[in-house]
Amino acid sequence: MVSSLDEVSHSIFKEVLKYFKITESIQIATFSTLPSYTGLGSSSCLIVGLVKAIYKLNNKSIGPIQLAEEAFHIERELLGLAGGYQDQYISALGGIQILNISKDLKITPEKLIIGNKEFEKIQRSLFLIHSGIERNSEKIITAQQKEIDIFKGYDQIKAIGKSSADYLKKGEVHKLGISMDNHWKIKKSLTKIISNSTIDKMYLELKSFGSPGGKIIGAGGGGFFLMVVDKNQNEFIRKAKESNYKFINFKFENKGAHTLE
Repeated sequence: MVSSLDEVSHSIFKEVLKYFKITESIQIATFSTLPSYTGLGSSSCLIVGLVKAIYKLNNKSIGPIQLAEEAFHIERELLGLAGGYQDQYISALGGIQILNISKDLKITPEKLIIGNKEFEKIQRSLFLIHSGIERNSEKIITAQQKEIDIFKGYDQIKAIGKSSADYLKKGEVHKLGISMDNHWKIKKSLTKIISNSTIDKMYLELKSFGSPGGKIIGAGGGGFFLMVVDKNQNEFIRKAKESNYKFINFKFENKGAHTLE
């Protein structure tokens, strides 16, 4: 509890309140089922949720695109936190989206239409597993920007993203796993701090339990593995749990940012 905005220690809260010129009494409470610094876009999700809540508090409506744009402005431009566009837009929009980004940085989202059968297959074939390692994404992103041949790797990752969209639409999860494995190999080559011997050992062990591939979510360096397991899922779970890996149950959220009445 503080008596002025300048005394607010939480940098995100302070910047959002300053952005909306809120100086009168307000109480903010946040609740999360996941730890921070894990590559799941938690800071962007927090800003999107807070902006949405303040609009609701003022009895104003805001569409998902404007919501993503304002959250991006606060996080990337006002706070100066390094990163891309994907976290704010997916938090605001929900679902599985293709984000088309033009050279002048205009964002055009395109929802990936997936049949119910394929969608359910994808949901039960993806496993989120905590590495137990926290990391600072800004340091990893900044390190990538210093690499000379970074765009070659980014172009390869972009091509994998395009083919992965087709695999998702068709429910071809085995091919998706192989693509994610290739993605992870390229991503590791971008800078040395994206992975380390501990992460590499864990990844290979998880693959040996019956996964064609996966990757560390987010910038890398720790956080969560997202592994594809296209068959014998119970066997994969059993072996991973015997090796003390911790699973996080998750489901795709199609509504995006919304308020509860």
